[in-house]
Amino acid sequence: MTEPVQAQAIAAVVAAAGRSTRMGEPKQLMAWGERTILGTVVANLAAAGAVPVICVVGHRAEEITAALGDAPAEVVVNPNYLQGEMLSSYQAGVRRLLEQGRDYAGTLLALGDQPHVPVSVLQAVLAQARHTPDNIVMPRYQGRRGHPFYFPRRLWPAMLALGHDETLRAIVRGAGEVIQYAEVETDAILRDIDTPSDYRQLAGNDRANDV
Repeated sequence: MTEPVQAQAIAAVVAAAGRSTRMGEPKQLMAWGERTILGTVVANLAAAGAVPVICVVGHRAEEITAALGDAPAEVVVNPNYLQGEMLSSYQAGVRRLLEQGRDYAGTLLALGDQPHVPVSVLQAVLAQARHTPDNIVMPRYQGRRGHPFYFPRRLWPAMLALGHDETLRAIVRGAGEVIQYAEVETDAILRDIDTPSDYRQLAGNDRANDV
């Protein structure tokens, strides 16, 4: 593998504005080890080397922001979280990055309900992104693509131009051969926490891995 093209910072934007309707309570606030689900996501991204970590909240924003405490995150409130689903949150996070005026290479687009994704997986995606900073980079397990994935700065304008009835899939499909992959050995990238059953299963697996 060649040396990295450049050492620009890679940020992370965490979509954490949803209402958790299938869970029945805000999953962002649910316990995960010594932290919350969302707090663990933020801590893992920071540990992997993403700088900064932008956490986009919406539903019960004040409560979730307070629960983050001293987590290494910058919180952005998405007033449009009921429209455009995750897309509007990613757009809000990218706008904040643009306001900062720093020369970011791109950003990891992360889900707020994947605390079980190992830091090593996040590091693998970031490592590939540093070698191919202008390409989308996705983690892949046995041929299946997952989250979080890297979205280069050159595609930010296309993201921001999408309407509420569109998704990032249109941009990803159009990227074709410029998608790079970080091959991983866990299906954690394919799974998130939507229901109480998901929570029990993934939390149990995480505790087992700590033994």
